[in-house]
Amino acid sequence: MKVLIVSYYWPPSGGSGVQRWMYFTRHLKSLGVQAEVVTIDPDEAAYSVIDNSLTQLVDDISTHKTKGGFQLLKLYSFLKSGNTKSSIPVGNLGNKKKSTFDSIASQIRANLFIPDARIGWNKQALPIIKELISKNKFDYIITTGPPHSTHLIGLEIQKEYGIKWLADFRDPWREVYYNTLFKKTKWADKKDLKLETEVLQKADIVLTVGPSMAELLQNKLSSNKSKVKFILNGFDETKFATIKGTRYTEFTIAHIGLWSLNQAHSEIVETLKTLLPENSSLKIRFVLVGNIAPEIVQELEQIPHLILDIKGKVSHEEALTEMVNADLLLNCLAILPNSKLLISGKLMEYLASGNHTIVIGPTDGDAAKIMSTVENAFIFEPNDVNSLTTKVKDLYNLPRKAIQLNTNINNYSRANTTKELYKLLKTNL
Repeated sequence: MKVLIVSYYWPPSGGSGVQRWMYFTRHLKSLGVQAEVVTIDPDEAAYSVIDNSLTQLVDDISTHKTKGGFQLLKLYSFLKSGNTKSSIPVGNLGNKKKSTFDSIASQIRANLFIPDARIGWNKQALPIIKELISKNKFDYIITTGPPHSTHLIGLEIQKEYGIKWLADFRDPWREVYYNTLFKKTKWADKKDLKLETEVLQKADIVLTVGPSMAELLQNKLSSNKSKVKFILNGFDETKFATIKGTRYTEFTIAHIGLWSLNQAHSEIVETLKTLLPENSSLKIRFVLVGNIAPEIVQELEQIPHLILDIKGKVSHEEALTEMVNADLLLNCLAILPNSKLLISGKLMEYLASGNHTIVIGPTDGDAAKIMSTVENAFIFEPNDVNSLTTKVKDLYNLPRKAIQLNTNINNYSRANTTKELYKLLKTNL
C-alpha cells in the first residue's frame, strides 16, 4: 500500500497539531506502508511553535516541502511585531482586549479567507502533489486539518485523479472554537458550509479523533454515514520509557500545552486562592508549559504563596518530563456548546504518566468516558469550584507516590492506534 499524506503541520513544527500524523506515518512504515508527505517549508510556514527534536522521528520519511504562498497570518504577525513569526496567533486573532487592528484583521480573516487563513498554501502544494501522482501510483491521498483548507486539496485531487481519499478532522470545521469568535457575513458562512459539506460528501473515508466528533460529522451527512470513523489520539510509549523523572520538592500541579481564555481557568484560580490564603503553610508549585494567555498568568501571579514556574515553549520530550515530574496534571477544555466532543491531545499522555489527572470539562463528554477507566483521573464541570477544591486538597494530603507509568492503557499507544488506521485503510481499498 502506498499513501500520500498532505499535512500543513510537520516537524519541526511543534505542538499537538503535528503529532497525530507524525506518529501515524512513522508506524505505518513499520507495517509495510509506503508513505510520502507533502508539507510546507518550515521557513515559510505560519506557525510559531518549533520543536526540532521531532525531526529525528521522521528523518526516514519521504517528505516534499513546498513554498508557502501568501499567508495572512504571517502578514498579521509582521504588521503586529515587525517579525513574520513572533506574533502568529494560536486559534484566533487577538484575545480578550482586541485592538482596532486586531478587530479589522479578524474581520478580514473571517470573511475573505475561507475556510481559514492558511488557504494560500494550497496553490503551492497542488503542483507538487500532481507531479508526485504522475510518477507514482498512490492507493490513498490523506489530508488532515486544521487547517481545513488542506481538505480542499484532497477534494481537487480526488476529482481529477479518482484516488481514494481519507479526510482526517482533528477538530470540527465550522464549530471549531475560534470560529465562534468571528463575525462572519451570511455570504461567508454560506460558502464555508458549502465547502465543508462537499468535503464530507466526497471523501471516501472521514476520520476523526473521538465518538462525539464522529457523530457530529455523521449528522452533517444525509447518506453513507458509516464512512465516518474515529481513532483516538495516543501516546508514544517508547518515549515515555526513556523519561527519567524527579519530583519537585513541593506538591506540583502542571498544565501542559495551550491555555487560552476560551478554556476553563477561573476554577483553578479560585481553588488555589482558597487553598493558599495569606497565612497558608501549604507549598504548591504550578508549572506552566506552552502558550498561556497573559491574563491567566496574571491571575495566578496574584495568588499568595503559589510558586509559579513558567517554562514557556519546550520540546515534546521536555513536556513529557514535566508531566512525569508533576503530582497533579491539569487539563482545561474550551467552554463551548459542543464541548462534550473535546478530547485534549494531551489527555492520553497525561494518563500514561501515571500521575493524578484533573480535567475541567463536561462530565458526560468523551474525555470523561475515557477517564472513567483510569483510577486516578477526575473530571469536574466548569464552575464546580467546591468539588475541585476538595479534590485538590485531598490529593495534596495524600502521601506522595513514586513515579510509575500507567501500563493499563497500552491500547492507546501510538503503535496500537496506527494498527487501527492500517486496518481501516486495508478494509476500504
